[in-house]
Amino acid sequence: MALITQRGNLAEIVAAELSARIESGLYGPGDKLPSSTQLCEEFGVSRTVIREAVASLRVAGRVIARQGAGVFVSDKDTKTLNFEFNRIDDIRSAMQILELRLGVELQSVGLAAARRTPEALAEIARAYDYLENLTTDDAEVEARADFDFHLAIAKATRNPHFPQFLEAVTGEISFDLVLKHRQSSGAYQTYLKKINKEHAAILAAITQGDVKGAKNALAQHLEESLVRYRAMLEEPLPAEIVD
Repeated sequence: MALITQRGNLAEIVAAELSARIESGLYGPGDKLPSSTQLCEEFGVSRTVIREAVASLRVAGRVIARQGAGVFVSDKDTKTLNFEFNRIDDIRSAMQILELRLGVELQSVGLAAARRTPEALAEIARAYDYLENLTTDDAEVEARADFDFHLAIAKATRNPHFPQFLEAVTGEISFDLVLKHRQSSGAYQTYLKKINKEHAAILAAITQGDVKGAKNALAQHLEESLVRYRAMLEEPLPAEIVD
């Protein structure tokens, strides 16, 4: 029987429950959390929800992930950045997250171009190829593939805080991405060709180590959505976009 009965963001509810268990001592320092499969069954949610909840706890310093071993409660409190956002369910909220995301990802893509390794480039290319060749009518699956491309770029920075940030706000970013992928058939095919071209330009610039080119390609990719959102909300454009 699913534990979750409240309305609201499922990942936030799961994260809050797991955090409460840590606070109460049910999961003590060094204890291993139940597996994703066990948590999915207990809470009655998907693996994506569990992944987002655990990512939130990691950013908050409550748990640590050990490769091949699982997720464990931190031995001591860790001071770390904690990102908390209201539930994203309207255009203004999506625009605000996109503004924040643009600032973070401009730095991320520049560092990725400067610090790229063969392994990192291969991961970005795999994410790009997967998205380009994906055939599905599920907007959420497409949105996740889109997100994974940007996550691979964040990992290429060799600064763990960039991918941790993106993972912490996966749900918020996904709302914007799902909006883009959930279009009428004709409009969507045009959109797919456009984003594939933009993603290809970003990948090419990173591959070539072109920091400025990577930033320009990323800015072009994200700023169009900002312009569209601001137009829908009838907000004035910032000077740097108007000029």
